[in-house]
Amino acid sequence: MKIGFSIAIIPLLLLCSCNDERKLTTSSREALAAYTEGVELLDKFYYAEAKSALERAIALDSTFAMASARLAILYQRSGNDAAASREIAEAVRKSAHATQREQLFIRMFNHDIHFRNTLAAAVADSLIMLYPKEAEVYVLRGKYYELSKRYDQALALYEKAMTMDTSYAPAVMSLGYAYSAQGQVEKAIEAMERYIRLAPDAADPRASFADILMRFGRYDEAFEQYSKSLELKPDYWYSINRLGDIYALRGQLNQADKQYDLGMTKMVMNDQTRATHLATEGMLNLQRGKYDEALRLGEQSLALDSTNFRAFFVQTMACIKLKKFSDAKEMLETIRSEIARRNLSESQFMLEFLVLRARFFNAQGQFEEALAACDSAMEYGSELTRASVYQEIAEIKLQQGDTDGSLDALEEALRYNPNYPQALLTLTKVYKATGDRQMTNEIGNRLLTLWKNADSDFQPLVELNTLIGKQHARASLPS
Repeated sequence: MKIGFSIAIIPLLLLCSCNDERKLTTSSREALAAYTEGVELLDKFYYAEAKSALERAIALDSTFAMASARLAILYQRSGNDAAASREIAEAVRKSAHATQREQLFIRMFNHDIHFRNTLAAAVADSLIMLYPKEAEVYVLRGKYYELSKRYDQALALYEKAMTMDTSYAPAVMSLGYAYSAQGQVEKAIEAMERYIRLAPDAADPRASFADILMRFGRYDEAFEQYSKSLELKPDYWYSINRLGDIYALRGQLNQADKQYDLGMTKMVMNDQTRATHLATEGMLNLQRGKYDEALRLGEQSLALDSTNFRAFFVQTMACIKLKKFSDAKEMLETIRSEIARRNLSESQFMLEFLVLRARFFNAQGQFEEALAACDSAMEYGSELTRASVYQEIAEIKLQQGDTDGSLDALEEALRYNPNYPQALLTLTKVYKATGDRQMTNEIGNRLLTLWKNADSDFQPLVELNTLIGKQHARASLPS
């Protein structure tokens, strides 16, 4: 459980660190209490409640710089970049009379919100040097190491944060995600189980544990953990949406749509949130084979938020499927520009962009260019996320008629997640191509079990039925 502090023993204007420097500058005990509540809610990812608490803190003390800074971070996490920029500007303006510690935090947040990641990391280093006992700073600095795929350094900082404050749950959560990115299954699970023990009544530890289970293909267990998360907090937006992801993975697209609609009502609403919802509907329509509708939804999404990565993906994939390759090329160039604008050129976003680029080339039979894009993508992935690159390589090799090369790539794609649906479908195609009926049916049946309740227009199931024969598919469905 995250440990708060007793309001009764807080001096009116400050909290004291080990060197007696003020930690928070406010003239209102009530504002301080609201701020504290807001930060704790933000740490739990309860964004709507955190927003209310932080706005209350600012209403009680309009000069409270750190309250504005935390509200800016909340807006950023909610996808509202314009509001985040506006609120961090307020925090900077108010910080003239704040402490050095507060000014450094605000400067770091300001750099982060404006995508100046290198400068933000440098300020985090200064905070660590000046305030070495603050657990939060180690976690914030670790995130910048993760952006550049320096997981060992990130892990070391998360461990350090835990030594500074054994009850600081975000450090344990971050540790679990970083271990999973490296493919260290047991350590990731152990960290998330500890996260649950630290905050047994909070929704996110169960959801984060479910995320790890999802990453390693344990979908039924993940569904159970997201459901337990919602027992603790029925309106937890993240778990609601993640259940939608599992329904989509199972091919239950209509159920997924309902789940995303419900999740939408529990989120902090803004144009970016609405844009992401439209783009998510577009992704479901890609799975239905309704490419014109997906294109339309992507356009609507980008009309609300011209920088929405999910909408970029939907637009590009729809154009590829519709063979509008000039439009797809233009969209890929837009994505690359947006990645550069956000200083994410060394991040996981580059891997996703390059895999999309490989699909663009593969769809046109430009196999060498597609493989070159995959080779470049490897540089930007972790042990876990390279699975999508190997999956794409397997598809390209299959198109080239190189079934052995495809099988080699699929072995890597399935290394950490043996239930990776896309890879299993490609594996079924490979065995079909080699004339191995037994393995075609064996792998196909695994997918039929996963997709036993899938909607009839779920395109991967339609493709699978074609591969193994519709009569066989019907006979194989569990009763």
